[in-house]
Amino acid sequence: MLMRKLYLVRHATPNFPDGKKLCIGRTDIDIGEKGIKESEKLRKFFSDKKIGNIFSSPLSRCVSTAKILSNNDEEIVLEDGLMEIYMGAWEGVPLKDIVKELGDEPSDGEKREDALKRFEYTLINILEKTEGDVICVSHAGVNCAFVAKILGKDVRTSRALRQPYACYNCFEFENGSFKCLEYGIVPED
Repeated sequence: MLMRKLYLVRHATPNFPDGKKLCIGRTDIDIGEKGIKESEKLRKFFSDKKIGNIFSSPLSRCVSTAKILSNNDEEIVLEDGLMEIYMGAWEGVPLKDIVKELGDEPSDGEKREDALKRFEYTLINILEKTEGDVICVSHAGVNCAFVAKILGKDVRTSRALRQPYACYNCFEFENGSFKCLEYGIVPED
């Protein structure tokens, strides 16, 4: 099997109501003007890459980022398995109001390990049914969990890994295994 690249892209900045950052897991908030500019910067970065397919979480912030990335020219394939970790009682709560330690999770939310299994299964399925390099637009939580696993770090504390809005993570995929080349990179202007 030929070596391929998988680019995991975190969606651009959401248009938070009243500008307050919230824990939005599965809450569906689209990107705003800042997010549009970030997505255009990503599109410029990927313009010289040979991308075979673009996949996206079905949440609006990812779909909008993916559409701009593709210049509205390519079909975006929506994959439920790329959705963010469900945050249970933390959903919609201002981040400043959530008191937690690094490894904490909401008791009624999706566990990080479970989200990672779902996400990794989806990535492998995508790569098995496509050819060429692939972009998957998803979310910080699942991206960080996947990066942590590939780097041999504790998935429970993966939230500490760098994953800013509109960043990309690059992996080599060959013979069924992944190698992390870069993570949490925001393209330069």
